[in-house]
Amino acid sequence: MHTLTLSCTAVLMLASGALAADRLIAVDSSRALFEVNIVTGVKTQIGTVSANASTTAGLAYDPTNQVIYLTSTGNDSLYTLDLTTGTATLVGAYGDPAVVMHGLEYDTSTNTLYGASSHNGGLYTINTATGVATLVGVTGTTSFFNLCHDSAANIMYGTNSGTDSFYTVNRATGVATLVGPLNGPTNPNGLAFNTANGKIYLACNNTDTLYTIDVTTGAAAVVGAMGTGNILGLVYLPDTTPVCYPNCDQSTSTPALTANDFQCFLNAFASGDSYANCDQSTSNPVLTANDFQCFLNAFASGCS
Repeated sequence: MHTLTLSCTAVLMLASGALAADRLIAVDSSRALFEVNIVTGVKTQIGTVSANASTTAGLAYDPTNQVIYLTSTGNDSLYTLDLTTGTATLVGAYGDPAVVMHGLEYDTSTNTLYGASSHNGGLYTINTATGVATLVGVTGTTSFFNLCHDSAANIMYGTNSGTDSFYTVNRATGVATLVGPLNGPTNPNGLAFNTANGKIYLACNNTDTLYTIDVTTGAAAVVGAMGTGNILGLVYLPDTTPVCYPNCDQSTSTPALTANDFQCFLNAFASGDSYANCDQSTSNPVLTANDFQCFLNAFASGCS
């Protein structure tokens, strides 16, 4: 039998609102920012990137530091992007005026920012402190090459607008290996990996359509029409809501943790139940004080 002295009222006073849900964000060449519906493909403008970024192209996201990166093909430089205000802050020039960096992607396995330039078909690493780009090797393709890192499988993929095809990319050599034709998109540009559902999304600015890609064949499947535009960058921003303790009372009408959930947890705790083992302990699966603290943290964040 466990004894608890903290009142339900005291815990309720800790509750706060949840953070934003996951989002698919796009940018076009004229600096317009959009949110894209991953179910329908429809894009809705949410802002405009500041004019100092000139012609905007690829987007990338560092989930650890929650930083969005933006590449400019107008001044061959790297920026960070404040999505709320649209402000682009210069990191630095790539260091080679010949570079036309359309592709941009963050590799979470090594915390490395990669870029792809159409001037030589090159794959580059980019210094996130200075913006300086260092050539890894050439992909063997021409025209615009876009990048996408599947963080679940730890594979870098790419699309090429010259061949309208899908590739794997060797991050050590830069070489692109054909997976297969996209069979639909005729000018693929923005690419993004959705960490929540494991799908790769592609924006084509000839068909003005959002697609998903079959990574085994390269074939693209239509999600829906995005509306006219010249989308060059696409990035997935994961849900930043804290990981939550399971909804103990199983309520579907009020999924957020409530006083009922708190009472349900207390009952389980008092009886020594192993319900949902919040702290994921394998050595002590029965609910303990650690589980109780874990529940309180979730409850205080207002998550479900």
